[in-house]
Amino acid sequence: MKITLSIDSKKSIAIGHSDLANIISWLDDDRRYGVFFAQLFDHPASEVRSAVAGKSFLPLDELECLSRDASIEVVRVVANNKRALKMFEAQLFLRMISRDVSVAADIADNLSRVRKSSRAAVIQSLLQHTDPKIVEAAENYVDKNDEGDWEDDPIIADDAD
Repeated sequence: MKITLSIDSKKSIAIGHSDLANIISWLDDDRRYGVFFAQLFDHPASEVRSAVAGKSFLPLDELECLSRDASIEVVRVVANNKRALKMFEAQLFLRMISRDVSVAADIADNLSRVRKSSRAAVIQSLLQHTDPKIVEAAENYVDKNDEGDWEDDPIIADDAD
């Protein structure tokens, strides 16, 4: 994928992937750039995909695709994306959690941002994780955020004790 920068459509220069990632990072996370971000979600350089994955105005389909990216760094950025956390269904989170402990840790740190309809299943998965730090983060969230949801779910209520 060749990216060029043009001035008045007269002069253009090729932009390398590191410079492109920097430009993406500098751009505001704004709706007006959503189409631009969407064009770059499948860029061959993981550095560019990581920069795009952090943008909230990236369309949901592209965010979901990036959540399954070959690069764990890209998936970690998605795990911290506010829009992804609000919009993803539980199954997608569970797939992300199973990929890598660092992704599970990022999701555990963002439990308050996970959509409420997915949160119980995500917490259950984190409570069963093999890494004690992940389990502790989920238990701390449950302890600090008694929203009443856990009383209705006997598995989470039992594990949180």
